[in-house]
Amino acid sequence: MTCSHVRTLGVLILLAVGSGCGAAKTQPLFARSLAELVPHNDRDHFVFLVERPTPNGFRPAALQVEHVTKLPEGNDYEVALSEDGMATGRVILRDDGTTLWLVAEEDYTRGLRLSYEPPLPYLSVPLFAGESRATSSADLRQLGTNQAAGRLPVVQVTRAHAEPAGQWFAGAYAGGVRLEVQRTYQSPDGPMQLSSTTILVPGIGEVRSEGAASGSPVMRRQLACATVGNRRIGDCRNLLERFR
Repeated sequence: MTCSHVRTLGVLILLAVGSGCGAAKTQPLFARSLAELVPHNDRDHFVFLVERPTPNGFRPAALQVEHVTKLPEGNDYEVALSEDGMATGRVILRDDGTTLWLVAEEDYTRGLRLSYEPPLPYLSVPLFAGESRATSSADLRQLGTNQAAGRLPVVQVTRAHAEPAGQWFAGAYAGGVRLEVQRTYQSPDGPMQLSSTTILVPGIGEVRSEGAASGSPVMRRQLACATVGNRRIGDCRNLLERFR
């Protein structure tokens, strides 16, 4: 992969991980499989507690669920998204063995589909510390009618760092990776920017993240529980009590 070569907010926030082009290629932050740092096995299931800002600080506001399904077409995966039981969209990813690509994303609330040509890199292994830049074009279409709604140039800048040991909703973590992503869409009305920071932990995936779109407040979320490769992580049985 060359230096010229995203999980959700606003339309959808997708966290992009580059290959650290421009960083000294010595010791990688992570060198094992894509599915270990960003799990996407068929039937993987993730439940996140979402916090939104209030006058008294960030407060629990919703539960978000991501469910992974392996699609019959090649090495494509669907990530179905919902919030408080209502479907909000889906993301299509492609795994070529060394890079996980963002192919398309759909926002059910706005009735839009964004298809990326070329696909945007979501994660590459080995992953090195540093900054990478990716460009693409997002084709917008209306869901249902497939009517064209425009085409937007996209520029994505990603910074990857080692993350110190810390705490997440269900426990402690170590050996994580911090991803800081800024994605800019050039629309006729001016640029729209999505920014996000996420913590990925090997064997679990995302444990904490926050992000915002231009003109929108920051949203935070933490992993409450998950099923990864038939392995249970965390415990959601008492989630509603903690959510209150």
